[in-house]
Amino acid sequence: MTCSTKLSKKLSVGSSVREVVICDWLDVTCSPVSSFYDALEDWALSIGASVSHTGGSSTTFAYGEGTLKLSTNFNVHRASASGSFLGALRLGGVYRDYLNILGSVGHKVTRLDAALDVHTDAPAVLSGLCAVYGGSFSFGRKALRTKTIFERRISDNALSGTWYAGHLSSARVSCRVYDKQLERFNRGTMIPPLTRYEITFRKDYGCSLWDALMPDSIFYSHSSGLIAAPENGYDDWSSRGLVPWVSEPVDTTLTIEKFAKALEYSVELPVLARKASAYGDSGKALVMHRFEALLDAYLREQDVPIQPTEGDSAA
Repeated sequence: MTCSTKLSKKLSVGSSVREVVICDWLDVTCSPVSSFYDALEDWALSIGASVSHTGGSSTTFAYGEGTLKLSTNFNVHRASASGSFLGALRLGGVYRDYLNILGSVGHKVTRLDAALDVHTDAPAVLSGLCAVYGGSFSFGRKALRTKTIFERRISDNALSGTWYAGHLSSARVSCRVYDKQLERFNRGTMIPPLTRYEITFRKDYGCSLWDALMPDSIFYSHSSGLIAAPENGYDDWSSRGLVPWVSEPVDTTLTIEKFAKALEYSVELPVLARKASAYGDSGKALVMHRFEALLDAYLREQDVPIQPTEGDSAA
């Protein structure tokens, strides 16, 4: 009897209600020579995302409860989207647009998390994993060390938490199974019993944006031994071959009207205004002077004529 069969018999999770498999984290890189960076900045502002942090060579946008971090260095540009950010895009009907922008230039998927939520209580699932896999689990030839981080649930004193395979390792494929109900409870939210299965694929594994769009195949092709396959089957990821990604055009134009909305959504401007108000007119002058200096610098880069402001010397 295989470990997968033993686990299915032990947990009987095949009959539990499953959600759809989702992409719950996505890192994509591209060349600075042909980059999605500027288009993503404009598009993020146009859909109502707000800048939550800027510093050095990166900008972070907040959308829904998630974040998109855009970063640059000499060799590569990167877009790193959290699961909550991707979920907000799916809810807003613009997830495919995001993938289309990423795929509009040469790119590489460097991390993809495929996740499945099952409506079953986690302690039984986690104890079954511990019983079947004493200290290691394998997605192929190389065994990964397993690890658990458990705690007692306040509601029923059950031992629950997270079971890992390949935690903090350099493995190209790793996974974790955890009590999502407990995670939400610790954040102050009550939900029914829910177990999250999450498999992480890292650079050089051959993931594509198709896997981000339709993650069922890559998830179930690697989930043997974790959870029973779906009754209606799935497409085998390893045998389908590489399907070239083709992006559909997306209008990323940031119109003046959308830019005005972006200013309304800004989380930084109200903070600066509130802090500056403590210094009266001096605070206002300081903020305006700094903003005008930055704006003028960008206008010079674009060779846009700068009109002198009131008080500037015309001589």
